[in-house]
Amino acid sequence: MAPLIEIKEVSKTYSIGAFRVEALKRVSISVEPGEFVSLVGPSGSGKSTLLHIMGFLDRPDSGEYCFAGHPTASLGEGRLAAIRSRMVGFIFQSFHLLKRTTARDNVLLPMVYTGLGADSQKALECLRIVGLSDRVKHKSNELSGGQCQRVAIARSLVNDPLVIMADEPTGNLDAVSRAEVMQVLKDLNARGLTVVIVTHDDEISAMTDRVVRLKDGVIVSDERRRSPRPAAAAASALPQARLGFSPSEFWEQLKVAFKSIWSHKMRSALTVLGILIGVGAIISLMTISEGFMKNMLMNTSADDAKKVYVTPRYSRGRNPRQLAMSDVEAIRAGVPLAENVSPMLSRTLTVSAGDKHVSTTINSDEGYETGRQLADRKFFKNSGVQGRFFTPAENLSRARLAVINQTLAKRLFEDGDAVGGELRINGIAFTVVGVAEDIKAESLFGGRPTAYIPFNTAAKRVFGTTRLTYIEVAARSPEEAPETRTQILTALRAAHGLREDADDDVEVNTFEASINMFKSMMGKVSMVVYSIAGISLLVGGIGIMNIMLVSVTERTREIGLRKALGARNTDILSQFLIEAVALCVVGGGLGIGLGLTLGWAASVFIKVQPELTFRTIAFAFGFSTVIGVAFGFWPALRAAMLDPIEALRYE
Repeated sequence: MAPLIEIKEVSKTYSIGAFRVEALKRVSISVEPGEFVSLVGPSGSGKSTLLHIMGFLDRPDSGEYCFAGHPTASLGEGRLAAIRSRMVGFIFQSFHLLKRTTARDNVLLPMVYTGLGADSQKALECLRIVGLSDRVKHKSNELSGGQCQRVAIARSLVNDPLVIMADEPTGNLDAVSRAEVMQVLKDLNARGLTVVIVTHDDEISAMTDRVVRLKDGVIVSDERRRSPRPAAAAASALPQARLGFSPSEFWEQLKVAFKSIWSHKMRSALTVLGILIGVGAIISLMTISEGFMKNMLMNTSADDAKKVYVTPRYSRGRNPRQLAMSDVEAIRAGVPLAENVSPMLSRTLTVSAGDKHVSTTINSDEGYETGRQLADRKFFKNSGVQGRFFTPAENLSRARLAVINQTLAKRLFEDGDAVGGELRINGIAFTVVGVAEDIKAESLFGGRPTAYIPFNTAAKRVFGTTRLTYIEVAARSPEEAPETRTQILTALRAAHGLREDADDDVEVNTFEASINMFKSMMGKVSMVVYSIAGISLLVGGIGIMNIMLVSVTERTREIGLRKALGARNTDILSQFLIEAVALCVVGGGLGIGLGLTLGWAASVFIKVQPELTFRTIAFAFGFSTVIGVAFGFWPALRAAMLDPIEALRYE
C-alpha cells in the first residue's frame, strides 16, 4: 500500500523581524496507513512545524508533499480546507474547545464545514468512543482537563478522517488524564486509524509504534518498533473545494453571531446606539412625512384639482412684475375655460380684541353668497363657516366685516362666542360674522391665526394697495386645468405686451404642480434631516468597525481553530460579516421602534398620524444591512486572512 503521508526534502524558514529561523532543513519522511508515529525532540527542533505541514496548516518553502498518493503543492486554499475538514483530525495541547459550548456542539463543529450537514447521532457515538456519554450536555468550562482533551479527540473523529494529528495532546494533563488520553489514541490506532503525535515526553513516545526524533530541523533517528496495524485503503481522490454555504453552516454562523452579541450585552448595546439613533431619526421623519402627505392628499377634492394659481415671478437681478386688477380682467376676458377668477390680497398684521394682540394672516376675497363654504377657495376641504360669509354686495360697499378661523377665535375670544364680536385690524374696527375651520395643512402644525375680509375693504381701507398677492382661477374641470393654465399664460403675455422670445413674467401653476412643489420642498427639508441622521449612522458604523476589530482580536484562537477544522477564508469572512450585519439589523429594528415612538410623540403637537409603510421598514433594514457590510467588511477580511498557525498561537 502507498504511503499515506510522503514528504521529500521539505524545508521551512520563518522570518522573525531581522532574524531567519530554519525550522526544517530538507526533511524526508513517509507514514504508512495504520501507523502510530510520535515526533519527538526538544523545543525548537521543528517537530510541530513538520506536523503542521502534514496537516495542511502550513506550506513548505521547498520540497514535495504527497498525501494519500496525491501531490499537494498546487492545491488552493479551498481545497486544503476541504482536506483538513474531511481527511485530517486535529488534537491540540490546549484543547481549543469553544467557550460556553456543550461537548456535543464542540464535536459537531468539524461537520459544519463539510457542507454535508451535521449529524448529532454521529457526535454522540464519537463521545461514547472516548467514554464521555454522560458529559454530552456539559459545557467546556464544566469539564476537567482530561475530559476536555477527550472531547477534542471525539471532535477529531467525527468526520472519519484518514489520520489523527495530535500536537502535545498530554502536555497540559495530569498523570491519570495523560494515561486515559493515550489509551484512547492507542484504541483508535488498533481500529486501523493512522495517528501522528508530537511530544517531548519519552514515556509517551514509548507507547507508539514508531519514534521519529528531530533536532535543529533535521531528523536524527527513525525507530520503528512495531509494524503498522491493518488500515483501510486511502482515498482514491482528494475532496474538492466547496462552493457556497450549507444550511447547517449558515445556521452555525447565525448562532455564533448572536451568541457573541449576547455574551457582550453592554458592549453590543453601546455599539448599536449610533445605528439606533440614526435609523430612529430617519424613520420618525419618514413616518411623519408619509402621514402628512397621506393626510394632505386625503383632504383634497375635485374642486381643489380644478384650481390654477397666478403669482409674481421672482428672478435674480430683476424686480418681479406685480399683479393688478387689470390682470384679473385680462384672464376673465381671454380664458374661456376659466369658471371663476378671484383676486387675492394677503398680509400679516396684528389683530387685537380687548387686551389680546395676535399676529395674523389677513386674506381678502370678493365675497360669496350667504352659506357658501369658505373652503371652496382653499387647498383643503373644510366643513364650512359658523355664522356666515360676507356677500359680493358687502365687498362693493367696503363693509368692515371679518370671518376668522378657529385658531384666531380661540386666541382672541377664548371659549366665548366669536360671532358678533369685534376686533381691530390696523386700528380699524371689524365685526366678526363667521368662524371657519382651520385649513387642514395649517392645523397639522398647530394652526395659524387667519382672518378673511372683503377685497375692496382690504385694498382701500386696510392695506392701501391694489397690488395682488396672487390670482386664483378655477377651471371647469380637473382635466381642463392644464389647458386653462396655457390660456392664462397666453392672455397675460398679450396683456403685458411680451415678445415671443421673452420669458414669462408670472408663475402659473396648477394645483397638482403646487402639490409637487410642496413635495419637493419637503424633500429638501428631509435631506437636511437625513444628512444629520447620516452623521449618526456614520458614527455608528465606525463603532461597528471598532468593536468588530476588537472581536477579531479576542477570538483569534477561535479563528485558527475553525480554520484547522476545515473552515475556508470565505467561511470566516461571512461569519464576521453576519455578526456585523446582525448588530446593525438589531440597531435598525430598535431604530424603527424609536422612530415610531418619536413620530407618535410628534403627532401630539403637529396633529399628524404617523404612517409606517413597508417601504419605510425595508429602507431601515436595508440601510442597516449596508452599514453592517460596509463597516464590517474590513474586520471580517482581517479575520479571514489570519494564518491558522499564528492564530492558534495567539496569546
